[in-house]
Amino acid sequence: MNSVLKVNHLPALTYRFLKSNDSEIEIKDFNVKVVNTPEPENIPSAVTFKNDVTEKDITELFADINEKIASKRIGLPGPNGDTSLLNESQTVKTGMGAEIDNLMKEMNVPVSLITAEEGYIVEEPVVISYALNDGDYVLGNQVIHAKKNSEITVIMEYDSEAESNGFLGVQTRLLAEEGAKINLVKVQMLGEKITHFEDIGGVCDTDADIETINMQLGAGKTWGGCRVTLLGDSSVFNNHTGYLCRHKQSYDMNYVADQMGKKTQSNMVFRGVLLDEAEKTFRGTLDFKSGSAGSVGDEQEDTLLLSPDVINRTVPVILCEEEDVDGRHGASIGQLGDDTLFYMESRGIDEETAKKLMIRARMESIARMIPDEALIIRIQQFIRTIL
Repeated sequence: MNSVLKVNHLPALTYRFLKSNDSEIEIKDFNVKVVNTPEPENIPSAVTFKNDVTEKDITELFADINEKIASKRIGLPGPNGDTSLLNESQTVKTGMGAEIDNLMKEMNVPVSLITAEEGYIVEEPVVISYALNDGDYVLGNQVIHAKKNSEITVIMEYDSEAESNGFLGVQTRLLAEEGAKINLVKVQMLGEKITHFEDIGGVCDTDADIETINMQLGAGKTWGGCRVTLLGDSSVFNNHTGYLCRHKQSYDMNYVADQMGKKTQSNMVFRGVLLDEAEKTFRGTLDFKSGSAGSVGDEQEDTLLLSPDVINRTVPVILCEEEDVDGRHGASIGQLGDDTLFYMESRGIDEETAKKLMIRARMESIARMIPDEALIIRIQQFIRTIL
């Protein structure tokens, strides 16, 4: 299989020379293995798990919600003529874009459907683990559906041996019906010789809530995207992302909160560290659509640069069609401060140890939000090992 995918499109274009409007994934000479999503070891009683669901089934599942989106957006193109929410090339708009959908369809990747039944609060997480062996080239695809007034937590973990070669591409789509909540946790601890992409897209109906935690700690080249449409009034999207890039690792990401309903809330937090010759591109967009009166959005990035040779690109964007909204963004990007180093050294901690402490503190501030103590310990051990 040989292909070049255009992904992570910025909703409003900026100058070309910044090289931030989109990105490319080159897939060549890959003998891609199409697999079902690994079945969880323990499936809670109020959750159903189905493999080999067709894309037609998923289109039907999202039919009503997409009709609501279309009815709100007809005749109301966004900034720069953006009509992306009316584009029927994707059943669910995702952060990485339509070419990931096309790849999944071209390769006939089976879809797995995870459903929380109406009215049930599922306290036990559904845990899905991808364990790559050397030479594995894998694509996976899931849909998580929380029915009315239900709640579900899904934890997805990606692991491999440190020296393994391979490729892992995963797409996860979310549907939170009225009053429902989806908690999605993704932890990537792959070897540096592996290429990885992580594509997420979701829709929230009235009073619904999508919470995502994303930790990108391994893989040589990583692309990630997350786009959540806050369709219903008083719907919520919260995201916390932690990333650690070292050596010549790269991480290219695109996050979008489409706020359509009244009094919606989005909060996106990103904490990362770049070392050696690592490279990172961050695109974060708050898009207040017409009709989103009373909505609030906030995106904050905090990146620690621990080498003069790293490359960091940060593109925070706010788009607005509505007057009565509150949108905020901020970025704190820089080196470890002299005052911090002086404080550490005055207590007998040398500069190298101080850097490691700061790295671990940033990553663990995200990891501690994960509702799985054993996974938190594995994350801590992974970070200690690679440092």
